[in-house]
Amino acid sequence: MKALSRWLAPLRAGRGVLLWGENLRALAGAAAAWGVGRGAGVLVVDAANRFDPYQLVRQARRRGLAPADALARVQVARAFTCHQLVRLLEGLPASRAAGDLMLVLGPVSLFYDEQVSLVERRRLFKDLTRLLAGIKSQATLLLLQPLLPRAAANQHFGRLLAPVIDYFVEGGSREDRLEATRRAAPAVSAFPPGTLGSARHHPAPSRPTRGDL
Repeated sequence: MKALSRWLAPLRAGRGVLLWGENLRALAGAAAAWGVGRGAGVLVVDAANRFDPYQLVRQARRRGLAPADALARVQVARAFTCHQLVRLLEGLPASRAAGDLMLVLGPVSLFYDEQVSLVERRRLFKDLTRLLAGIKSQATLLLLQPLLPRAAANQHFGRLLAPVIDYFVEGGSREDRLEATRRAAPAVSAFPPGTLGSARHHPAPSRPTRGDL
């Protein structure tokens, strides 16, 4: 919990964080509880079927928050296709309070559905990044992206997502080993590869790499 707070604490409207790794159920619950503890409105957009309310309750108790209050303060919306995800974000209120926290679980995952043409997926993903940029201009934005299946052909959606990201965190399986590194958005052209056994600092890459989502 302390490690999570360390890299979430600097967040404010106009900034975005991407956490890439596994074991995101606990992290999503902890992040939502973090927002509730600061009096923020919290909206979770779950596009990876990873949000677990039991984790939210557990993390709320760790922070001395009433579980019922935490559950009431966190709104959850789910999307199961890339079209649904974009429509969901399009349907959000045009304005949000500056202290609000928006969590998006699996911002890239649904765009690897090969039943939708790649041309259509890329078009929709550009719409997604435009919508996320608008949200980030008003609220705190946290993107939690699980690893993609090994068989998934890399479509480099990360390049399109990069301008929305101010911090990139490569996380492992232990919440207490997370670290973060700040990057200016224009310098992030790709997300680096590597084993996700623990978090590491990365220099901004100068060319696309195989970890580019």
